[in-house]
Amino acid sequence: MVHDLDPEQLRSQVRGNFGASITVLEQTASTMDVAETAARAGAPDGHVVVADQQSSGRGAHGRDWASPPGTDLYFSIVARPKLEPSTMSLVTLAAGLGVRDAIGALLPGRPVAVKWPNDIWIERRKCAGILVESKMLGDRIDALVIGVGVNVNRLDWPPELEGIATSVLQERGGAPLGRAEVLVALLDQVERQVKRIVEEGAASLVRALRPNLALIGRRVRWEDGTGVFEGIDERGAARVRTDAGDRTLHAARFEPID
Repeated sequence: MVHDLDPEQLRSQVRGNFGASITVLEQTASTMDVAETAARAGAPDGHVVVADQQSSGRGAHGRDWASPPGTDLYFSIVARPKLEPSTMSLVTLAAGLGVRDAIGALLPGRPVAVKWPNDIWIERRKCAGILVESKMLGDRIDALVIGVGVNVNRLDWPPELEGIATSVLQERGGAPLGRAEVLVALLDQVERQVKRIVEEGAASLVRALRPNLALIGRRVRWEDGTGVFEGIDERGAARVRTDAGDRTLHAARFEPID
């Protein structure tokens, strides 16, 4: 058992549906894979798989997510919201806003922001990432698997991440944070934002997200272009001003130019 992530204690502390059913693993290849298997087997809405360590953690765009033991949080949520397939990208943004809010509460006054579409930044250094995958049943969503990785207590980085990544502890200082308490807060806020889409619609989420976006008004590059990031539209797509005119991007990997 992972000593600071006891499933019984976690179940007693969660405030909503996300985490009411939870599996804690010492090590796995990827919590996404375990959660996807659980979803196919009928796991309930809100079931969570969390691991102390991943050997093949994955992020968006096929990138690896470094997952050493003992310091950070790697978890995946099986969600079964009543949403149309066209709204799936909004779930990524909803989860991102929830993670941002939970981290922001731990770092009052610090600029914690969502870097569209699926990263959380603290002053241009990555602290967390989101990955959402869907399981379809015919033309409807049967389940979503929301993967979250958060750098909680890590202070040492490999050369390729030095100056690019950060952790909550690195930004906050003091004693290491209790991972269980951080996980409970993350689950609460992610569930809150996913429910916002279902109950209030996409426009409500977009309004809440806009003031918490990184790189607004800054020049960015992505896979096939450059321009000024001007925010997101009512469907959560990025609006970019380029020399050739305005563009709407539904998927891209932004990097700041200046």
